Amino acid sequence: MKHEKEITLETGRAIKIIMEGSPVQEQQDLQIDLDVLIKDPKDKTFHRPIENTHPKYWKLKSMDERQSKLMQIKYSGLPDKQIRKALKEFLQMLPN
Repeated sequence: MKHEKEITLETGRAIKIIMEGSPVQEQQDLQIDLDVLIKDPKDKTFHRPIENTHPKYWKLKSMDERQSKLMQIKYSGLPDKQIRKALKEFLQMLPN
């Protein structure tokens, strides 16, 4: 299942949270992938927080996928409270 949520911060930056859940083999559990895209007021489209022109781009390339996603989330400016709220909404949407 996939869910997208858009949040606008006080700075005017819009953040799109993309959550995707997939069942974990041999367990009664769910693995949730979380990704973020940003759009500043001057931008026309959403994009990753760290792109190839960002000073941390090359550091990002040397990380594994999990670390890379965490760094993208950190640089988006999204507060932890908003992440928890979005995850809670996503989990409530899942069939029991």
